[in-house]
Amino acid sequence: MNYLYLLLDFSVLFFPFLLSFDKKVAFYKKWSSVIFAFLIVGVPFLIHDYFFTLNGVWGFEPDYLSGIYLLNLPIEEVLFFLVVPYACTFIYQCIKVYFPETSVTLYNKFFYTILFLYCLFILFIGFGFWYSTMVAIFCLFLFIILYFRPLNKFIPLSFTLSIIPFFVMNSILTGSATAKPVVWYNSLENAGIRLGTIPAEDILYSFLLIVSNILVFEWMEKRKSIIS
Repeated sequence: MNYLYLLLDFSVLFFPFLLSFDKKVAFYKKWSSVIFAFLIVGVPFLIHDYFFTLNGVWGFEPDYLSGIYLLNLPIEEVLFFLVVPYACTFIYQCIKVYFPETSVTLYNKFFYTILFLYCLFILFIGFGFWYSTMVAIFCLFLFIILYFRPLNKFIPLSFTLSIIPFFVMNSILTGSATAKPVVWYNSLENAGIRLGTIPAEDILYSFLLIVSNILVFEWMEKRKSIIS
C-alpha cells in the first residue's frame, strides 16, 4: 500500500483540523503560532532526521510510501513533524480552554519523577548508542527546564493524552499491522527494548517533539498578546 504513511498523517490531522473551528477553542486563529513552532522546532528535527537516515540509524520501507522525497526524507516523514505537533498542541489548547481550573499539581510531580527515571534508564542501558544516548540527554535537558521553571501546568497532562494516538500511529509505522515496518530502526543504534513494536526511545523522542512545539507555541502566543 504505497500511501499508508500518508494516510496515517492525514488521519492524525483530520479531527484536530475540523475541531479547530470550535468557537470556544478557535484554534484556527492560532495557526500562525503553530507554523512558527514548526519552523523553529520541526526544521532542526528534520535536519536530525536527515542525518540519522543518511547514517542508517533508521530508514523507510518504499512499499508504503508515495515516492515523493525531500532530499533523502519521504514527504510523509516531513509531514509527520507538522501534523503530530499540530494535533498535540490542539489537545493542549483544548485542556487549557475547557479545564482551566483543574488541579494537576500531584499528577505533574508524579509525571516528572517517572519521566526523569525513564530518561536515566534509557541513558544507562543505551549509553553509546546514537539514538538512545542523544534522545535521553536532550530529554533530560528539557526536563530540567520544565521542572525548575514550570511554563505551564498542563504540559504533562497534554503529553499523556497525546501518547494514546502516538502509540496507535507509531505501532503501525513500526510493523504491528504490516508485513514489514514502514519505519525501520537499526538495532545497533538503540537499546533494543521495544514497547510492542515501538522502540523504547520513541517515548522520549515524542516528548521532545511535542513539548518543544508547545513551548514555542506558547511563547509566540504570549508575544502576540503583548504586541496587541
